[in-house]
Amino acid sequence: MEQVTIRRMLMCKTLMCLPAILMLISEWSHYIKSQEITVDPPKNIRINDTGHLGPLYIHWTAPASLANLTDCSMRYHLEYFNTYQNRWTVIRTVRTWYSAQFDLEKEVRVRISTLLRGACVNGTEIMSPVSETVLTPTFTGPVGSRIQDLKCVFYQKTFMECTWQKGSEEPAHSQRSLHFWHQGMEQAEECPQYIFSNGDRIGCTFSGESLPEFTNFNICVNSSSPQVALRAAFFSLQVQNHVKPAAIEMLHLEAGADRCILVHWDLPHERIPRHCLEHEVEAREEGVDQVLPGNVKEQGYMEVYSSLIPKSTTCMTSGSLEFFFFPSAVHCRC
Repeated sequence: MEQVTIRRMLMCKTLMCLPAILMLISEWSHYIKSQEITVDPPKNIRINDTGHLGPLYIHWTAPASLANLTDCSMRYHLEYFNTYQNRWTVIRTVRTWYSAQFDLEKEVRVRISTLLRGACVNGTEIMSPVSETVLTPTFTGPVGSRIQDLKCVFYQKTFMECTWQKGSEEPAHSQRSLHFWHQGMEQAEECPQYIFSNGDRIGCTFSGESLPEFTNFNICVNSSSPQVALRAAFFSLQVQNHVKPAAIEMLHLEAGADRCILVHWDLPHERIPRHCLEHEVEAREEGVDQVLPGNVKEQGYMEVYSSLIPKSTTCMTSGSLEFFFFPSAVHCRC
């Protein structure tokens, strides 16, 4: 009697577990089938340069095997090597094109895969093998013919000067040209006003009205010479990171108690908001090597303590302190 009862209990437990077991078998079957499904990668990958001195347009087409797809969604997994950050950037998109900024003096590497999700892959997501394209830059001229040390300064947000040094292997009497582009332009344009030294072009001046902030400002400096082909140089910058504020207009000194000197200054009238400025002040005592530094933000004044002023004195000896004001720093998003 006891054996019959035990058998019936075991049968009941088995029947209760049966639906769960069947569900696991079904899911496992779907998983096995999904592993058998293959997805083709994108085709006809092209990288086009439209002459914007940095942005490249990447195009591709969907795999022909998925042309009549109805019960799945399709998108693309794109990776490109960002040479500015020295890492791969990953994008997922349903479009068949993408645009990104590249350093045209370096190799362009792009990888694209197809992603498929939905009923056609049993509710899972499957990625195709990778299609990879590498675009190698075509250089002309020796490395030493490339210009060196491009420096750009955006003076008081009114105009910007970009200057460069001649390449070590650049022949005499070669002609240099600068072209630039930003998002507000349809096509690249040549420098509006060159800077000359001894008859040679060494830089370019841009008007502040034509300089958009917080976007890529692309520059190409190339050269031509009757003797040899010369190498072009490409640069990309954001002009708000190259601002140089104006110097202070008036400095006021006031001797106070406890050997304190109160320093006031008047800020110049310019386009840079005051909350974006930080002033560096150094005070050097006559006959003393030590420099008394100070960083001041916004206020326009600071206190400097001098051992040359007795506690009870309310005036100071002329020439006992020298003050040095260094170029102000623009340190915030204005």
